[in-house]
Amino acid sequence: MSTIVNSGWRIGLIITISMALAVTGAFLLRKPVLHIDVPGARILSPPVRVSPFSLLDQRGQLFSNERLAGNWTLATVGFTYCPDICPTTLSEMSAVFKKMETVSGAFKMPRFVFFSVDPFRDTPEVLEKYLAYFRRDFIGVTGAPAAIQSLANELGLHYVYSDPEDGQLVDGVLQKPAIEDYAVIHSTSVVFITPTGEMVATMAPPFKTDEVVSVFEKLRTHYGN
Repeated sequence: MSTIVNSGWRIGLIITISMALAVTGAFLLRKPVLHIDVPGARILSPPVRVSPFSLLDQRGQLFSNERLAGNWTLATVGFTYCPDICPTTLSEMSAVFKKMETVSGAFKMPRFVFFSVDPFRDTPEVLEKYLAYFRRDFIGVTGAPAAIQSLANELGLHYVYSDPEDGQLVDGVLQKPAIEDYAVIHSTSVVFITPTGEMVATMAPPFKTDEVVSVFEKLRTHYGN
């Protein structure tokens, strides 16, 4: 009888120790919670994996989700006819990337992608000339209206066309508006995409250089290069 009791006690002890080790191991392997206290920055939990897409860069080359692999990407939407918000954002991002060049050290520089939400006017040639005013390694992307709309929605970056004269919205974004000088109302946030193609954070303007660099460094440290 005592042999059976001792055997049962040993089995119970082994099970208890195994469960404790499993819980401890899971706790040690779990990443710490990421906290970023920069105004306008928001962590996405869980991250959003970017679905396959097919667009064109400013040199007319294919730009797909495969081009997001291997590097961090900061991205936003806009259009070259934008009178104020887009030039301001691009100027601020240019300052951010200039600062990153001085502190990059061992990590690879991220890339910056400007997704045009006005494909009817923003041809690759127009984008190339426009982005050259800010930074020549910035990537401009355009393409089929439906593909742009799908990607923008997935990234949580939205846009509509409007009549600048009376502010009336134009119905739909898949066809060029009949208005000659239509405006584009669009999201202003920048999104952060990991080298594995997951959107993990967003940041709203104004984009202060030190704050953007701080957010990127914390994300890179947490998620890796």
